[in-house]
Amino acid sequence: MALPAFRTYFTAQAVSAFGSAMSALAVTFALIGLGASAGELGLVLASGTVPALVLMLVGGVAGDRWERRLIMLGTDVVLAVTMGALGLLVLSGRAEIWHFLVAQLVAGAAMAFTGPASVGLMPSLVPGDQLQSANTLRVTSRNIASIAGPPVAGILIATSSAGWALAADGLTYLVSAVLVARLPRSPGHVEAGASVWADIRHGWSEFTSRRWVVLMVLGFASYQATVLPAIFVLGPILAERKLDGAASWAVVLSARAVGALVIGLLLLRWRPRRPVLASTVVILLDVPFLLALASGLPIALVAAAAAISSAGVMAADTLWESALQENVPVDVLSRVSSYDWFGSMMINPLGFALIGAAAAGFGVNPVLLTAVGVTVVVHGLLMVTPSVRAVTRAPRATPAPAPDAPPVPDRS
Repeated sequence: MALPAFRTYFTAQAVSAFGSAMSALAVTFALIGLGASAGELGLVLASGTVPALVLMLVGGVAGDRWERRLIMLGTDVVLAVTMGALGLLVLSGRAEIWHFLVAQLVAGAAMAFTGPASVGLMPSLVPGDQLQSANTLRVTSRNIASIAGPPVAGILIATSSAGWALAADGLTYLVSAVLVARLPRSPGHVEAGASVWADIRHGWSEFTSRRWVVLMVLGFASYQATVLPAIFVLGPILAERKLDGAASWAVVLSARAVGALVIGLLLLRWRPRRPVLASTVVILLDVPFLLALASGLPIALVAAAAAISSAGVMAADTLWESALQENVPVDVLSRVSSYDWFGSMMINPLGFALIGAAAAGFGVNPVLLTAVGVTVVVHGLLMVTPSVRAVTRAPRATPAPAPDAPPVPDRS
């Protein structure tokens, strides 16, 4: 894309995503090296969800009130210091489990601010008719990072220490901060004097005034509580019982990564006229994958279904985010996005906890098939809902840069 500001932002996001993909593996193995139990490991890895949910609505207000570029710059600096310090603690042999818990809490708090801010920032960098392509490139870069990051981290862990991977993650956040600092200014849109609570209430009013947004967020919440846990909790169990265990599950995860990359290329050209309706359709591509898992089909068929499933999820996410950016006014976009994130994620931890317990009590296949039934019913209803079907593309006019915006060099 011939947009210097977007290329700078894209590079920043790609670099930090690569670092995050490395640290995800490094944190796990560093904790194992410290002798963490399964319960302690689960507690640390899940702890970031709590501050993300608690602060998400405040993060939405911040994204509309303050300069979004500075929010992302600030969180990059905080995470650079946090992960760099954690890496040094591991390398020096002084790391303790509570250090990782604190780092995860900081990362969760940062996500509460960067998520809404990044959604709101995009329309200031990209013309309305190119938002889907820009979102596709951004998500595709994260998928590439998720493939490339873990092997690099694995090499560092095997040859030296997980601390180097964590320190490298801190360095990638620092590089991202330098790049984000070069973006044009993006002043906030909320008038001074209003309280944070008043801004949250106004965001709620804007969110609930759009029936299609509310219904889709309820659909995403259902997905997060049923289908996602079914894949990542029940999937490995079924791979162990009906396939070749961990090796087969690794093939499935690799196939999902490939599917996400392929659909990224297609989304650069496929621009459905009704993006929200298309999002509800393609997310149902998870259904064949779940049925293939439950049926114990050969690994080749399961992997093919996994690739299609992941492609559908990425397409749904990209179409949805682009529809929000095209149809929600920029001055409330971060707050509406924060309610989207909050509503979608709110019951995800409960879903992960309950689906495992339900499988233990009723059996893996019945619970998985129930998840399939729920998602088919929910998204089937969304498809026939008039407000969902009515949303069409509404390209946003290209915003004028701030008068004192510094030029961003073209590095192509």
